[in-house]
Amino acid sequence: MKELISINEFKKSAKTRYVLHIIFIVALITLTIAGSACSLIFSTLDYNLNLILNIVIGVVIICFSFFYFLNIFPIVKHYYSFYKGLNEVSLEHRRRLVYLEESDNKEIDNTKYRVLLFKYSEGEKEYKENLYVLDNSINFDANKEYKVVTYHNVIIRFEEI
Repeated sequence: MKELISINEFKKSAKTRYVLHIIFIVALITLTIAGSACSLIFSTLDYNLNLILNIVIGVVIICFSFFYFLNIFPIVKHYYSFYKGLNEVSLEHRRRLVYLEESDNKEIDNTKYRVLLFKYSEGEKEYKENLYVLDNSINFDANKEYKVVTYHNVIIRFEEI
């Protein structure tokens, strides 16, 4: 069985990355506020230069914070929340899926997923289902059967039958 996502490694790195990003942004904002306050408190009577520098630094940090919380942090949070509940018990084992084609990519919280269309038979009916691939460029052969292990419809492991 070919493993696309190593559960323990990815879970640990996502948690570490999430905690480090929280510490980084809190430290940056706290140091900026403390530095601005100390700059104004310990300045001489002519504090115009310090005031202008504090305003410029404050505006730059506010713009960076907006950019960070709109673009970077949603990705880190998405990976953390995705891998948080991932374990061997929560995996779904699917048997005899036939790969059809790759559809358009899907974007969730600034994270891109590749969308793959599979079909399977239950009884006398055929069903089609979209499964997703996260951070991998694996290619499947059309009209071949696969045994797939998924988590929230994201392929974790697969094996060609």
